[in-house]
Amino acid sequence: MKKCCLRVSLTFSALFLLAGVCHATTVQRLALEDLIKRAHRIVVGKVNNARTYWSADRKLILTGYTIAIDENIKGQGPSTIEVTTVGGKIGAIELYVSGMPLFQKGEDAVVFVEQSGAYQTVVGLGQGKFTVANGEATNNVTDLSFPDGRPGTVLKMSLQNLKTRIRSALTQ
Repeated sequence: MKKCCLRVSLTFSALFLLAGVCHATTVQRLALEDLIKRAHRIVVGKVNNARTYWSADRKLILTGYTIAIDENIKGQGPSTIEVTTVGGKIGAIELYVSGMPLFQKGEDAVVFVEQSGAYQTVVGLGQGKFTVANGEATNNVTDLSFPDGRPGTVLKMSLQNLKTRIRSALTQ
């Protein structure tokens, strides 16, 4: 009986050690054209609010970000949208998922949105969220790893160029 408990303890110890070492989430590499195809809605807007809460089964911490939409590039809908990510902090418990897009209140962003079950999420994690600052749009792929082992390439371009490329792809 003691041997079994020791194995379980060692297994959990190994998992906790590995969890501390792993810093990337493996995800399918998506080109801009792939993001456009997979998104049911692409919006330009400003992050107004965030709310962090437990999932219905209380196994995950989720954060819903409310974005006031300035422009719909693909798809239509209400003037605000709530995008849900996995992660956040409730009390002393914090869940962080590498590669999950983070939003800041007041931030301007272009977001590629897909329906995932009951939630609207960002396509391709950090690949599908572009922060807009000083007229430039940039995504963040530093915490992502890809099946081919190559690092991610940050997409950075003027907001106008990004919108033009999206619109052009939508007409093809």
